[in-house]
Amino acid sequence: MTNEDLINFCESKNYDLRISHNARWIDQKCTPDVLWSISDFVLNYVENVKDTFTPSDIWHSDYAKQTIAETYSKPGTDETAAENEYDKVFSQPLCLLAYAGVLKDISTNKHHLYQIENKEVLEYIATNDIFSLRFLQAYIEKVLKDSDLFGYFYEFFQKQTKEDFDRLKTAFINFYHTYTPVLGDYEPKRIFTKVINPLAHKYGKCGSKRGRMSQFKITKAEMMYNQDNFRDIYKGKPKNVTRKDWLSSHPADIRVGYFTQMLNNAKKLIRNNIITYRNSVSELTQFNSAHSDANLPSQIHHIFPKNEFPEIMHYLENLIALTPNQHYGFAHPNNNTQVIDLDAQKVLLIAKTYSVKMNLENIDEETIYSFENLLYVLHIGWSDDDVLTIDNDDYCEVLRCISSHYASL
Repeated sequence: MTNEDLINFCESKNYDLRISHNARWIDQKCTPDVLWSISDFVLNYVENVKDTFTPSDIWHSDYAKQTIAETYSKPGTDETAAENEYDKVFSQPLCLLAYAGVLKDISTNKHHLYQIENKEVLEYIATNDIFSLRFLQAYIEKVLKDSDLFGYFYEFFQKQTKEDFDRLKTAFINFYHTYTPVLGDYEPKRIFTKVINPLAHKYGKCGSKRGRMSQFKITKAEMMYNQDNFRDIYKGKPKNVTRKDWLSSHPADIRVGYFTQMLNNAKKLIRNNIITYRNSVSELTQFNSAHSDANLPSQIHHIFPKNEFPEIMHYLENLIALTPNQHYGFAHPNNNTQVIDLDAQKVLLIAKTYSVKMNLENIDEETIYSFENLLYVLHIGWSDDDVLTIDNDDYCEVLRCISSHYASL
């Protein structure tokens, strides 16, 4: 499924809130990471248990239990203290998906009972938080346009002034008072941020932060429900100390479950891309036939090791599909997975850059990579801020930086 298919799906729906009066079309917990995670839980539940489900079914499913506490830094799903929080974390995204037409609410009473209405869209959302964000951006914009609200947002994005921000926020609150059962100001104020920020990020604009107009453009990290702040984790680390050693001596509450869930999906996405568009050929072989290998690329290798760089362990741009011989003989010399060969790392980064370029320039295949993410992976892997200033789509400069970096080691 492509981003264009996603837009066409939303275009086929009428999301006019003036007709539906649905105040739960989006809510506080409907962030890209939560929506992605819950969608993944739903697909797993339907595949392994049954095709109808309640929020409680997903909440207490084995798959959710395995990851939810670490994913969101919350107590286990069976703990009473977490009941109210989990009710929102699971029920609010399901309400959104139902209003969007991805799920169907087939309940006959006040207790929600769902089934999947459009599996293809749900699978798209469940891919990762980037795809989930793309869905939210398309969905939110369509709801606003259908409800004749988008003009206020467009005007704010054009002018970016405090006065226009306040005018937009007031119009949003008044709309809720007029067309939904919500009469107070608290709920629409809280939801407003979840509506404006995905669009602000899409258009590269300022949005909302702590109820006021943000000082800077909205970043992806700011939209997440419970994002780890790795800048704080590594604050004070001397340059001669590896990140792995720093983490071992400065334990941090890193959400391992979140990154593991993301990593598993990222590996599947790369494998599907290789099968569908690359004739099941290793990414290294595509770049340089000198490393040709008859085996299938069954190994997904971290170019920058996941134990040293946990914040990019799930980035597609840090993962590369290799054959077993390439993985254990080239990427890890002498089959030692604890050793990273820097000469090999250079070659793998060049090969990955080639994969990213192929994907982003081919209009006939699903876009899974991001040039911005490629720069971020290099930024983290090298601890180099300058690489973030490379112009969009300047692959020649990326390759020059790769060659320059490893020539100096």
